[in-house]
Amino acid sequence: MLAALAFQAPASRTWSGKWVASSSGRQLGGTWTAVDYGDALESGGRWEVLDQNGRSVLSGTWNARKREAGWDGGWVARVLKGGRYEGFWAARLRISPKLPFVEMFEQARKAPVSGTWTDSAGRRGVWTVWAD
Repeated sequence: MLAALAFQAPASRTWSGKWVASSSGRQLGGTWTAVDYGDALESGGRWEVLDQNGRSVLSGTWNARKREAGWDGGWVARVLKGGRYEGFWAARLRISPKLPFVEMFEQARKAPVSGTWTDSAGRRGVWTVWAD
């Protein structure tokens, strides 16, 4: 038993927080979680859209990948009871773009992190995340 515990993989680092995104005068917000996949360029987790009373109205999973030398890349969001959306994201960060993707979540613990998004249907907007 002790030998099995000694060889278990280390627990993945996780983050959680709140987000808001807007486009064409409309705004959505909710909560998010992220998991360190152990890949410097990729992460993913869960997301939820909350109504004005804090009730969940939509939820799903997400995955994003960054370019090796930039704070931008592709994203996919899957709705638990519905479709799939994908597009591109870019963050405004004043840290080295060569840092691992999850460093963005560490930065969001210190101050909000913002950026832009586009989806495959041509919609675009801005987003901000805060980490607990």
